[in-house]
Amino acid sequence: LYNHKIRPRFIKTGDLVLRKVEVSDPTRSHGNLVSNWEGPYRVVDVIREETYTLATTDGRLLPRTWHRSNLQKNYA
Repeated sequence: LYNHKIRPRFIKTGDLVLRKVEVSDPTRSHGNLVSNWEGPYRVVDVIREETYTLATTDGRLLPRTWHRSNLQKNYA
């Protein structure tokens, strides 16, 4: 089977995640030393299986929803 060793990434409400910088602000300069991820953000709501509403750690909601492919779980 193709990709049979890949484990699904489960993100649930309350988890801390990082979001991809190039998706959040496409006008930002992209050099080799610029960080690819920003955050952490808290998952507030799971809209669908792969779409999430995020908030900053102080509780301010972000203006749009985010797809799982643009998020990475924060383990720190």
